[in-house]
Amino acid sequence: MKNTLSILFGVLLAAFTAFGQTALTSTTLTNAITTNQSTFAVGSTTGITATAPKTIIYVIDKNESRGELMTVNVVNSSTSLTVARGGTNRSAHVAGAYVIIGAPNNMAQSFQTYNALGPCTAANTLVTPWINTTTGEQRLCSTLTLDWVRGWNTPPPFGVTANVASAAGVVTPSGPLFHITGALAITGFTLPVGFAGGQFCVIPDGTFTWTTATNIALAGTAVVNRILCFTWDSNLGKWNPSYVS
Repeated sequence: MKNTLSILFGVLLAAFTAFGQTALTSTTLTNAITTNQSTFAVGSTTGITATAPKTIIYVIDKNESRGELMTVNVVNSSTSLTVARGGTNRSAHVAGAYVIIGAPNNMAQSFQTYNALGPCTAANTLVTPWINTTTGEQRLCSTLTLDWVRGWNTPPPFGVTANVASAAGVVTPSGPLFHITGALAITGFTLPVGFAGGQFCVIPDGTFTWTTATNIALAGTAVVNRILCFTWDSNLGKWNPSYVS
């Protein structure tokens, strides 16, 4: 019996590992919706399906920490959905609210009701970010510390996530706290999936610069090892740096 259980566990672990990590994707609400509205417009329905398993979406308003789960019943067009809405956290939502899309290959595990804790590896993490829909808190698997750290829309303390290389273009934050390497001129920051407002902070490993070419309010130059934070202004759509030189 012991050998049989060991073999079974090994098979399940291999299948789990092979599955790999899936990054959740997102779109936005095109218009505001009421508490009882079930059909509404979104920026895109790419990655959303009404066939089994039906896509689950998580709608979270700008600058809020907790959202609402919905199940997609009909994909009406490339920009329209009809959903089933439950009772938990049900509310009206503003235009531009973020719509986080469940992973197509692992819909059942896309959203959770508890926080991930302890050690982790990216290969054994089914989806990222890990979203606790009960509290709104999120977790990320740090490839540096190999444990779960606090993610977007979650209070500190934060652990460092993957290093991000400076680039002559737009880069994506890997978490609320991370190192930026190199010395190239960053032109903007992509809003990461799961982020609904607030800020991220970086530890500069090089004297990279940033410009106002896309969505950063002020240009500046990083100081090595001097922590630098960027706060999101959702009204103007700009990141505001904590210092410029």
